Amino acid sequence: MKKICLFAFLFLFLLAFPRESHAASSSSHLQLDGKDISVGKGVQIQEVKGNILVPLRLIVEESGYSVNWESKTGTITIHKQNLNLSLQVNNPMASVNDHQMGLAVAPLLREGTTYVPLRFVSEQTGVDVVWNNELKTVFLTTPPTSSGNSESTHDHSATPAVSNPKESARTAINQISFANHQLTIAVNGKVTPKVTTLTHADRIVVDIPDTKFAEEFLASQSFDNSGQGSFPVTEDPDVSQVRYSMFSTTPASVRIVVDLNNSTPFHILNADDGKVVIALDQETEEPSTTENVLPTIPVAPVISSDGHAQGIDVSHYNGNIDWQQVAAAGKTFAFIKATEGTKYQDNQFLINVQGAREANILVGAYHFLNATTADGARQEAANFARALDSAGGRLDLPPVMDYENNPKGLTPAQINEVAHAFLDEMERLTGRQPIVYTGNVFASKFDPTFSMYKLWVARYSTTQKPTAVPAWNNWWAWQYSSTGSVPGIRGQVDLDEYNGTIDELRASLGGELD
Repeated sequence: MKKICLFAFLFLFLLAFPRESHAASSSSHLQLDGKDISVGKGVQIQEVKGNILVPLRLIVEESGYSVNWESKTGTITIHKQNLNLSLQVNNPMASVNDHQMGLAVAPLLREGTTYVPLRFVSEQTGVDVVWNNELKTVFLTTPPTSSGNSESTHDHSATPAVSNPKESARTAINQISFANHQLTIAVNGKVTPKVTTLTHADRIVVDIPDTKFAEEFLASQSFDNSGQGSFPVTEDPDVSQVRYSMFSTTPASVRIVVDLNNSTPFHILNADDGKVVIALDQETEEPSTTENVLPTIPVAPVISSDGHAQGIDVSHYNGNIDWQQVAAAGKTFAFIKATEGTKYQDNQFLINVQGAREANILVGAYHFLNATTADGARQEAANFARALDSAGGRLDLPPVMDYENNPKGLTPAQINEVAHAFLDEMERLTGRQPIVYTGNVFASKFDPTFSMYKLWVARYSTTQKPTAVPAWNNWWAWQYSSTGSVPGIRGQVDLDEYNGTIDELRASLGGELD
């Protein structure tokens, strides 16, 4: 049986047992460094609500940790060199070197033995695991020592200091979204994701080693007591939700799980361009394209444009752009990310606006909407307007509201309220009617009152054009790929088409152009 780290083993247990349960496995055993530590001690693995718990005291004592049990408060403290742990029975919070962290399930006391989630043991002791399903045995292996210090390669702090150069150098996860049948993970550096699939229930697991969540991501998301966040996916028939967590701190690793409604094939796109894409395959669209796509080197999409103007949309994820080369490649318009949320401004926004203008490319800007209330939407509009002012106030193309997912599970009525609040405020602040950007499926969330706005819609196909939805019978612009290749841009880039020629686009803007 292949040896796997304790994190992967835990995941198989934590997610493979969806039923409610609270039982001991009478046939399972624990072996630590080749020694059966459960025999003769009456200790068994516990399962609570689908979570596997192991006897903490038994494992840590065998590994050389000192343990103290306070029966009055139900508190167990563990110490070894620079690691201090404190847990309390029935309390889902633990203390690691005086930092609080959530547990997947609270520790429990059974016949004098304290049991804790297997993941916690893994993260705090660095123990590796082999699981033999036939023998129903967990084989635990302690990490090798280095110069007499078994913790030398592990950082046990739950919240490492910013001054830690290793922590600061880690690639940050800036955004996680699911739209247009694909998971998109925005990062600020190179990553090597490890992608696996699990069944019963079906899901795709993406582990990204040596990463962390960006500060703006943490500020905009909510996490439960176990440190896990999630958002529902209501507009895709194959996906129910996306979950994410800081799965390991020693070493640092972010885990993202796509919960599937059924087994679905997929391919991975990772060109070190600031985005990792897990694209679910669709037999009804581009069957010939998916057969030719390599895991990390996608074939550049080619579209029959009928003379329609071709453009791109970019952000800081695309790095430094040679806009003269982009123009020479026939791209005549570009939308550039300006802002997100109430405070964030893309650090390449002004540079990209200037470069595109100098290349005689029509320039527009978009704001990625996170708001869940009308008031929050208006605050985000103000942030967008400030960014536009910093770029000279008026760009060639109208401002764009990018509203493409629903991580907080808003109802369609709430989605419409938030969108209208943002659009109304933007028009008030800028004097221009904004454009709506969204996915072809998510577009169905908007009611017919949005038909007054131009639609820029994403549907990734070179043959299947966007379909009509209640608010729009036609599209103004079509984002047909997120994996394009354009001279002057390193890696993949979003490709767009205007529903008309460049002359028609210029004419439609009329007096708005300088």
